Amino acid sequence: MRWPTTSRSRSPPATRRRTRDRPRTRDRPRTRDRPRTRDRPRTRRSRGRARRVPRAARGPRSGEALGIFGPGPTCYECGVDATLNPQQQRAVDYGDGPLMVLAGAGSGKTRVLVHRIARLLDRGVPAYRVLAVTFTNKAAGEMRERLFGLCGGAAADMWIGTFHATCARLLRRWGDRVGLTPAFTIFDDDDQVRLVTALIKELNIGDQVSARALLWRIDRAKNRGEDPCDGPVYSVVDEALRQVYPLYRDRLVREDAVDFNDLLLKVLDLCEHDEVGPWLASRFSHVLVDEFQDTNRVQYRLVRHFVRGTRNLTVVGDDDQSIYGWRGAEPRNLLDFDRDFEDAAVIKLEQNYRSTKVILDAANAVIARNRDRHPKALWTARDGGEPILWEEAEDERREADFIAKAIIGLMDEEGRDLSDFAVLYRTHAQSRALEEALRVHQLRYRVVGGTSFFQRREIKDIRAYLKLVINHAADSAFERIVNVPSRGIGKRTIDRVRTHARLTGISLVDAARSCAHGAVSSIGPAARKKLGAFVDIIDDLRERLVSGAAVADLIVAAIERSGYRERLEIEDSIESRERLDNLGQLVAMAADFDQDTQGKGTLVEFDERISLASANDAEDGRNAAAVTLMTIHAAKGLEFPVVFLCGMEDGLFPSLRERDDRDDREALEEERRLAYVAMTRAKDRLVLTGAKVRRTWNDIKINNPSRFLDDIPSECLAVRARPAVPRRGRAAPARRRAGDYDEFDQRTPYSEMVEYDAYADLEPDGFPVGSAVLHAKFGTGRVIDASGCGANRKLVIEFPGRGIKTILARFVQPAAG
Repeated sequence: MRWPTTSRSRSPPATRRRTRDRPRTRDRPRTRDRPRTRDRPRTRRSRGRARRVPRAARGPRSGEALGIFGPGPTCYECGVDATLNPQQQRAVDYGDGPLMVLAGAGSGKTRVLVHRIARLLDRGVPAYRVLAVTFTNKAAGEMRERLFGLCGGAAADMWIGTFHATCARLLRRWGDRVGLTPAFTIFDDDDQVRLVTALIKELNIGDQVSARALLWRIDRAKNRGEDPCDGPVYSVVDEALRQVYPLYRDRLVREDAVDFNDLLLKVLDLCEHDEVGPWLASRFSHVLVDEFQDTNRVQYRLVRHFVRGTRNLTVVGDDDQSIYGWRGAEPRNLLDFDRDFEDAAVIKLEQNYRSTKVILDAANAVIARNRDRHPKALWTARDGGEPILWEEAEDERREADFIAKAIIGLMDEEGRDLSDFAVLYRTHAQSRALEEALRVHQLRYRVVGGTSFFQRREIKDIRAYLKLVINHAADSAFERIVNVPSRGIGKRTIDRVRTHARLTGISLVDAARSCAHGAVSSIGPAARKKLGAFVDIIDDLRERLVSGAAVADLIVAAIERSGYRERLEIEDSIESRERLDNLGQLVAMAADFDQDTQGKGTLVEFDERISLASANDAEDGRNAAAVTLMTIHAAKGLEFPVVFLCGMEDGLFPSLRERDDRDDREALEEERRLAYVAMTRAKDRLVLTGAKVRRTWNDIKINNPSRFLDDIPSECLAVRARPAVPRRGRAAPARRRAGDYDEFDQRTPYSEMVEYDAYADLEPDGFPVGSAVLHAKFGTGRVIDASGCGANRKLVIEFPGRGIKTILARFVQPAAG
């Protein structure tokens, strides 16, 4: 494979269809009082009842299309299953009783599932007694569409949907047994936030606890079938939960409403009902569950009850792709299935129809290190394939630049579309450097399953602080942040500030300052104090700006003085941690800006750079071909010809931060499953990248390559050769293999593609303790500690008036004298 040396950009080609174009999203039924049509309670004929459609116009009854109700060939006599491989055919033809289908990545599990349902109908099972459950609206729609093509009108009588939609349908019919009317409403996320916010205010809990922090804990407990109030109390959020949740629960009952978790829990209550429970246990002749490895405890209990009377349960899943433990998924449901159903048959689908042998061999080797799994090994008829490339860049910016140039190279050399490429990452915060590099090279991109970096709420909030610091007349910025994070400044107070500003012809922030000093008598002492505290934050940041503070330091001060960081740390949810990561990337970007401008860049110039980048984000059309950027979680179920998996560094991937109450081994095994999922998204090429140095907040972190690289067989991995530049005092790159270097370098002119000698190495004993150094931003300081060597040598430096900083040695120079 030849990679081009050019860095020129290309105009994106026309859109190319992809097998799947959206990330996996958890499905939930329609919200409030608008369930799916078949779930709506019947009302008067003039409004809610459909006119009866003649039998002939509705298509054949269950089985007619398959020849069950008359002569004619069945679907199998017509050869519909001709493309099934032997293992798939075994799963399709299996008779009654429990069946576990272990379906590896890209093994055609959806095809098996729909053909098995068709076979059941062909055997005479009534369609209305078949329940097929999956996790997303998209997956349910795809299954329904395939079944209509295969079975005709019989598919209309089947129960096909998500767990939530299926439970909503059952509650419309039997909800009165558990305290619901047929017209109950379903609270969506926004409804829940509004309710909990009102309860926090009603209880006068204060501004330290957010509604989303409480709802995250409620959701986690209900996923496990636990009472949210039963958990230990570790923080003010846990204390608030014990006060809020009983009121939240009572308010739902009073409003004849449920949240999404209640849909499942209420049906679980129905299973214990004397009349409805036995009916539910025999209502469905056959139950089929897709993505079974993603079920939680409540969902598994429901499934077990649904088949109590028949034991005709088919589960399809892959324990190696169980990556939602933090959301309550229990991989043990699949691992222990044959313990709960001792007579269950197990069929493994191991033929992969997606990836090359090289990619599969590498993925198999990585996942084989997990202990808690069903042994299996994917294989493919696609022998050979390009080796997996490992590229370790100096920092995250050079990593992103390499990816952008590699995309251009493959487009030039192989005629690929932008839509052929996906860049996967472990955390949303990693998209910042990638987006910047793709913009520089004029490559259209689309962030899927998330928001582009500069459009994220926390980034726009902190930018609003900076805008108000730069320009006191920025009233729109004032409106956005005067009560963000919440300071208890009420709407009436803000209205009076607006009126005062309009009458006096001054800006809103100046009006707030004036009101804080008593200019408006209708604003009481408490409100004046809160306004004064906000104005003090802006004035303090303004003083730092005038005194020449670095841009990165200003942003850190804005995040901390505003209380934004403290609020997110107290919330301590997955979402709040991601938002903190994003703010850290904003600071890192500012630190890069300070470095690039040698400390001479201004806050106005930095904000202008962000504004231009944001404008570029909005220019691209939604339907145009684009590089896909997404987290690994969002990529589940998708496939791409070329996949870049970036951030392959210990601490980042695998990341052991999101442990909850799981032990280290469980957390690491889920991280390894994530790596397996990411690698098996690639059809033709897989490129792994990482950075030796990654900036987060205002610090620089030196990382080791991901331990997952050590699991990949040497014959599958190629490491990019470096330019022949002497590098004193530096260890060899991870996984260096001379043969791989030589072979790959012959085909790829890398030294022309990316310039790596941007940093000069230092002697191991350079800048000894006690020496004076000069930094572009912090000025002159003295080294008080040092560690490492070469390009990775770190210095702990005390700067008079600026504090103690840890800095890579290559960013300083000896001070004169």
